[in-house]
Amino acid sequence: MPEDLDEYRQGDVLDLMQVPVVTANGIIRQQPTPNGVVVVTQTCDLVLRSRPTFHVACVVVLEEDKAKPARSGRQPNLVHIPELGPQSFADLSFIATLDKSVLSEVGARHGILQIDDVRRFGQRVGRRFARFAFPDEVVPWVRPLQKLVEGREGNLESPVGWALDHVVSLRLECEEGWKSTPYALALCVVLKAGVIPSFEPDELPDLPVELSDWLYDANGEIRRKPADIAQRLKRENAEMDSIVRYWLWGGFADSLAAMCVPSASAATDILAAVEGGQIRGDLSTSEEFSFERYRRSEELDLDHLSPPLPLQDG
Repeated sequence: MPEDLDEYRQGDVLDLMQVPVVTANGIIRQQPTPNGVVVVTQTCDLVLRSRPTFHVACVVVLEEDKAKPARSGRQPNLVHIPELGPQSFADLSFIATLDKSVLSEVGARHGILQIDDVRRFGQRVGRRFARFAFPDEVVPWVRPLQKLVEGREGNLESPVGWALDHVVSLRLECEEGWKSTPYALALCVVLKAGVIPSFEPDELPDLPVELSDWLYDANGEIRRKPADIAQRLKRENAEMDSIVRYWLWGGFADSLAAMCVPSASAATDILAAVEGGQIRGDLSTSEEFSFERYRRSEELDLDHLSPPLPLQDG
């Protein structure tokens, strides 16, 4: 074990070119890690001499079109390593346990320097293992939305991609908890601060009639697709009236929620899983979204139900 353990910390990058993987029959094979590995063990555990081992994740380098959405934090298996550049990530799908003696034998360098990046890295590593497992009957409801986001997030040329770049978080809120079906669900679209104007509850302006007719049908159901609303938001953004902007973003949230429906041929327990047969849309900003709502809602992750990235062999 190295004498200078206190010099190492979470986020350090080791030039280790392979890590052990145990196969089904108990044989240990060596998995190539051509980009090295990054320490994911918390610093407080890493420096303790009483803890003989530590954990590392494989470093992967992504193409920019995949790296941009990953940097947003919505793919929990990928955590950005700032000092390695904008396209380097810890892939938490591949984690190995190593003896601390390795630290003395392999070169190490800090992958994270700024305190905000240190906090963000630790939070996102922790989130990978603490995220909520949605009930099986709810997953088919949100899969259409996941496909939309996966296909467009990070692509600012796409109107939906442009709109998603203004979104801090997509969260699924269950008002009465997850104890039993049917669940009363809301899709919380949380925007960056300043994207929409702030109004006091008793000063909320009326939805303009022309905009109401464009967004909603006679029954009050959203009639526009996310791409339609996003295109209008992007096209008219600079000159848009603040009231119109507010209600258009509200319509965008409603249109995302309206996508959340399972196939009509889905099993009965799936079709009956959501109260009223629909998920409600809800819009707020990061400044307005309360801690109480944060506690009773769960992040929608892009890689939920998705396979891990394949490791590169060189």
